[in-house]
Amino acid sequence: MALRAAIYARQSITREGSASLKAQVDACRATAKRLKLKVVVELVEAPSTSGYRNRGRSRPKFQELLTLIRDGDVDCVVTYKTDRLSRGGGPGWAPLVDAFDTAGRDPDRAVATTDGWVSEFEIGIRSAMDREESKKTSDRMRDVRRREARDGVPRSAGRRAYGYTRDFSGIVPEEAALIDEAARRVLAGESTWGICGDWNTRGVPTVTGRPWTVQTLTSILKSGRIAGLREHRGAVVSKGQWPAIVSADLREQLLVALAPKRKLGRRARTYPLVGLLRCGRCDQPLRSLAREGGGRSYACRSGPGLDGCGGIRIQAQGVEDHVRDIVCGMLADPETRAVLTSLGAAGDGDGGASLVAELRRIESKRDRLVDLYTEGDIDRARYRARVEQLDADAQAIEAEMAHQTGNRVLADVPATYDGLVKAWTERGVEFQHRLTEALLRPIVVKPAGARRRLFDADRLVIDPRA
Repeated sequence: MALRAAIYARQSITREGSASLKAQVDACRATAKRLKLKVVVELVEAPSTSGYRNRGRSRPKFQELLTLIRDGDVDCVVTYKTDRLSRGGGPGWAPLVDAFDTAGRDPDRAVATTDGWVSEFEIGIRSAMDREESKKTSDRMRDVRRREARDGVPRSAGRRAYGYTRDFSGIVPEEAALIDEAARRVLAGESTWGICGDWNTRGVPTVTGRPWTVQTLTSILKSGRIAGLREHRGAVVSKGQWPAIVSADLREQLLVALAPKRKLGRRARTYPLVGLLRCGRCDQPLRSLAREGGGRSYACRSGPGLDGCGGIRIQAQGVEDHVRDIVCGMLADPETRAVLTSLGAAGDGDGGASLVAELRRIESKRDRLVDLYTEGDIDRARYRARVEQLDADAQAIEAEMAHQTGNRVLADVPATYDGLVKAWTERGVEFQHRLTEALLRPIVVKPAGARRRLFDADRLVIDPRA
């Protein structure tokens, strides 16, 4: 009675000299016919499935083969070469040998290649040779990837990179314009979530045609690729051999803007003017104050850990609407807008780059503190005190960057009053905060008159930056 055989085919992940899947299956069919085997199943892995990584655990067809052998549904396996079954050495072959042993099959009539039956002894020798060859191939490929990265050669495998043609020979203009738009909106304080929602509403397509997600947009904006930089294993190693869509300086600012916040317990901003209002009595910043029933206000708060005098409070909605009208009115005026834009251009210089460099130094100090704490060189109290000081320094730098950035992105907001009011609402609290900070100096709130419950615009001392 003819032995029941399973044909197994897998194409090398490196594809260097690897026979096609069809050629492998055809050769295995011919081998089965020559050895008088009955083929009952053909198992073909998806293209570029590794025979080295995970020693077969991630190969679904290989797992199916093991099940068929254990259940007694097949008596042997026919493959193009032994390295198609595994390149993981002895440990990689162990599951297959154990499966045949469980089924009580003759190990010398369990595996066949186009050269004929492979004995158990030969399997041991070949498995060691295949593993060594696989390691050498892997090392060669890593060397090639490193050399390509150092030379700035683009990594064009897989799907097309957003903003570029498939071979990186040119830029896709409409996609490059969207990357630039997203970059400037992020630096203006808008969230990537809001931008994705806007683009999905507008029907802006991704490379795959799927809706935009925060992860997709963030990975594009943080990549060195859009600044014409070649990355390897997460680090920039050279200037790429393709045109840049944004400047290297703009990309550095995006890395800072999109970096996760380290401070624990920090919630998303819900009061857009926190940090922008000051007490008319003691000059301390006003803080948010929420009352039961949903009432919101800004107040100079006193108490443990608070330095305020407790004598100033103003209705949140009233002051926010008033500031919105002032900011949108300023930006809707062509002359004022021109002055603000020129101020932003004159103040750019290399200040943005120096601020980014300072933030990087602070980040490096944070990392060193973590090492010192985990190694026991400093105690928890000293660690927390130093981290809090670094956080305060970083927030001061981010505030200065927000001011500089706010002026640079004025050209990216609508020019009409109605359009500005709409953008103010749609782009969210962070956008409102950044734009207000760019246009107005801290607003002083004077003590209230007799009618405390009503909003009184005369209590506000507004000082435009231009």
